[in-house]
Amino acid sequence: MDPRDTALQSSCPVLAAPRFGPLPDMTNGQRLIVAGNGLFVQVRLDWLDCVQCLTPPVGLPLPYGTVEERLKFSFGVLPIRLIEAFVQAGRQGLPDEVAGVLIYRRGTRGLRLALCEPLYASPGRIEYRRPALEADETVAVDLHTHGRGLPFWSGDDDRDDQGIKVAGVFGCLHQPKPKARFRLALNGWYKALPHPWQQELLELPETAGTGWNRPLETGLIHRILRRWKTQGISWNT
Repeated sequence: MDPRDTALQSSCPVLAAPRFGPLPDMTNGQRLIVAGNGLFVQVRLDWLDCVQCLTPPVGLPLPYGTVEERLKFSFGVLPIRLIEAFVQAGRQGLPDEVAGVLIYRRGTRGLRLALCEPLYASPGRIEYRRPALEADETVAVDLHTHGRGLPFWSGDDDRDDQGIKVAGVFGCLHQPKPKARFRLALNGWYKALPHPWQQELLELPETAGTGWNRPLETGLIHRILRRWKTQGISWNT
């Protein structure tokens, strides 16, 4: 095998789901799982353990086991007090956009909020420098605002969200209750996530941005939110 293919396949191996036993443990990284009920991606990081379905069953009866989706955070639940602190910072930055991150520390298994240093900020765009991280820290949640505008995922957001993280965007910060969108980003694959502002999210026109994400059809939004309401992430209120 070409050494380049060996390196690529080592960084993202493919596993056939066991039919009669559990999935083998994995260290930090990413792998694809071919299962009887579809193709899945599994990601393990210090702060994240998730299995997400990428495609439905292929139609061919494969002799593999089935896999269930899961999404678990090492820090437990997303602390809404930190999110609200970021929203307040966004309001103070009006009319310009503001960016920040929730940083996970392995030693404490907790999150802290850090605002990003703006290199350029306007009501329609922000360029920024992320804060320095300690050796055992990593960015888990990426946040930015759209000022008085509606929250949506722009082409710039899609280009930026090529890593592994939770991303959130807030808009209409001049109103008593902002509007928001959240998503899980796995190396360019996105999945909409529910949040305390999801009623406002459902009221947003679909033309507000470039769409929810490429893998998920907009017609599935209601079904996704109903499913994640009972099985999805939690918020620490």
